[in-house]
Amino acid sequence: MKAITVHRPTLKIIWKLLVFLFFPLIIWLYSVIGDVPFASIDSGANYHKWIIFFLYLGCLAAWLYVDRALSHSSFFRS
Repeated sequence: MKAITVHRPTLKIIWKLLVFLFFPLIIWLYSVIGDVPFASIDSGANYHKWIIFFLYLGCLAAWLYVDRALSHSSFFRS
């Protein structure tokens, strides 16, 4: 049985694109878990947007921390 192999440059691209998937994923999860309709999030200035914004910043901070750890390890090195 052969293992599935993925080239490391492909993993690098997927890892970098993950940042762009955070924002829609956070909005979707916030509306599902918080039982808040998207129309309420989308309309006007409200605290939902601030919560989503700070959740996104938290995800970016975690992503940057993990990215630095992975870039120093031998996993993403060519």
